[in-house]
Amino acid sequence: MKSRLIATMSIAALALAACGGGGGSQDEVADMVIEQLEADGVDADEDCVRDAAGELSDEDAEKILEAGSDGEADVSDDAEAAASQLMSCVDMGSVVDSAIDDMVAEMGEENVDADCIREATADLDMAALEEGGGDLMTAMMECITIDVGG
Repeated sequence: MKSRLIATMSIAALALAACGGGGGSQDEVADMVIEQLEADGVDADEDCVRDAAGELSDEDAEKILEAGSDGEADVSDDAEAAASQLMSCVDMGSVVDSAIDDMVAEMGEENVDADCIREATADLDMAALEEGGGDLMTAMMECITIDVGG
């Protein structure tokens, strides 16, 4: 997965997971998250993102806005503990498709079999990925050709 997408997902997850009130700063965070996800080709349930951002404390929302979409916000432990809340708002299929498109663009169609990777990730299990994802990586590597020259 490209680093910008990972950073966006991390910021969004932290942004959407704290507890608090909702309002202006929270709305701005939701706008920032939605805009960045769209720019990265990731589909998200906008209402879900807005509901989750409404739970941010004012302090966490301000920190996230100050850090910006490419920054790293120093948010509360409450926000970090609930970071997985964002995942329920995001269409994981669009995350995978975006990552595959990035791999093809970076490595070339001749080196990456996008259909093979889609098949390898068809039953993507986020819990297994969090535990290491070795089997998935092995399956995906069978879909990539690396030309070491010669």
